[in-house]
Amino acid sequence: MPRILSMVGTLLAMFVIVTPSHAVVGFSLKLGGAFVPDGSRPGAIAQADIGPISPFAEIYKKSGLTTLNAGANLLLKSPTPVLSPYAGAGAGLSRSSGQGVSTTKGMANLLVGADVKLPGTVSFFGQAKYIYTFGTSAFRELAIQGGLRFYFGL
Repeated sequence: MPRILSMVGTLLAMFVIVTPSHAVVGFSLKLGGAFVPDGSRPGAIAQADIGPISPFAEIYKKSGLTTLNAGANLLLKSPTPVLSPYAGAGAGLSRSSGQGVSTTKGMANLLVGADVKLPGTVSFFGQAKYIYTFGTSAFRELAIQGGLRFYFGL
């Protein structure tokens, strides 16, 4: 987790110049909560949108089981004045640990969501993500995610 936070901090230091409006060129940072209905697992998400590329880190925790997913998505966006829908697909790694056992596996995901723009450099976002983890004990799950999106520009 510290390595991921260090990478996110480095990206922010390299690219951040705050602008007074929604940036067309630049990036945004999404911070919010997440929930996996199957198993009632709460979590959190940090996701950056740098053009069509969207690196992410998310964590889910319940009853001694912790799952950390990290990867990147390729997004297709439809920018509109107020509501901006998007869809994408991506891949990454999923690390689960609990009861003294840890496993790391490859994962793929599909997502669909929308941003509701507010005045200034903030919007609300909501997205549904289908996550497939590879391996002998492969699993599939749906995560519901939402929070605030902060816009930055270059």
